[in-house]
Amino acid sequence: MLRGMKRLNRYENRILKIVKLGGKLVRFKQYGFSTRTAEGFRFPIYVLEIGKEKAIKRNVAGLVAGVHGLETIGIRVLLDFLDDLFSRKSSELYREIKDGELGIVCIPILNPGGVAMKRRSNPGGVDLMRNSGIEAVKAPFFFGGHKISNFFPYYRGNVLQAESKVLDRFYHEYFLPATNVMIPVIDIHSGFGTIDHVWWPYAGTHEYCADEALFQKIANYLTTKFNHILYRFGPQSETYTTHGDLWDRLYNHFQKTKLETNLTKSRFLPLTLEIGTWSDIPLDPWKVFRKRGIFNPAREAKQESIISHRKFLTDVLRLAKTNPIDLA
Repeated sequence: MLRGMKRLNRYENRILKIVKLGGKLVRFKQYGFSTRTAEGFRFPIYVLEIGKEKAIKRNVAGLVAGVHGLETIGIRVLLDFLDDLFSRKSSELYREIKDGELGIVCIPILNPGGVAMKRRSNPGGVDLMRNSGIEAVKAPFFFGGHKISNFFPYYRGNVLQAESKVLDRFYHEYFLPATNVMIPVIDIHSGFGTIDHVWWPYAGTHEYCADEALFQKIANYLTTKFNHILYRFGPQSETYTTHGDLWDRLYNHFQKTKLETNLTKSRFLPLTLEIGTWSDIPLDPWKVFRKRGIFNPAREAKQESIISHRKFLTDVLRLAKTNPIDLA
């Protein structure tokens, strides 16, 4: 656990560096705590508010990483993106944030206990992306989520975990009351496949979500206008299904509480960036036996992979100030 703690501390130091770089544009909050470890320790979970408060209410977008403790490449992608944003201060995105046209809210590490303990799950042995309580129509045995024991990976748990409740609070505070027409949120994961996927709801059913046409339009917009041709877009269920997806739960909540009651024209648009990290397995077969191996790129390709997602994150976040009718 000592090496994991050192890694977590490095990430937290980078977060503090970003806060310093951002100056008045960045607000740092301790937002909650992890599930307790066996020794009774709880890790703090932080949120970054980026931009002017009025922009966060009017044109907000979200970034989340570190849901699974072994998928540290996602944390590094998020922190690299913010570091680059405030180090250069020359991009159109930075200008929009500075001028109050766009606000970003981030949870850089949702599962700090998993990072410190070098495990996919939280300290209680629960896989957070199997924890929402949603039952899939049909999910693969074991991998799709199970309730056998927290000794095994992909354990769903019997109650909503502390980290899942932090994400709930994050959604209720920043996204549910937002007034922008499109509310994009990117959750960065890794460890599946040889290419990078961009998934939208649903994970638990092959039925299309209410915003399927809009998601397809966004995918076409990002591909044709910004040339993001290396990403494979689609609902997660096209690739595999799971029980308990947290974003399915929050997406359904938004549909029920806001859209079905005609209280808003906003669209809550959670996207999962699943960074493919298996392409180098033929060159390094032993990677599959290392604890973090299949969840992260090879060391020599890691920095290139981290940097490669900057423009994609920028273009998705800027959707927060875009109207769907302009997606052409």
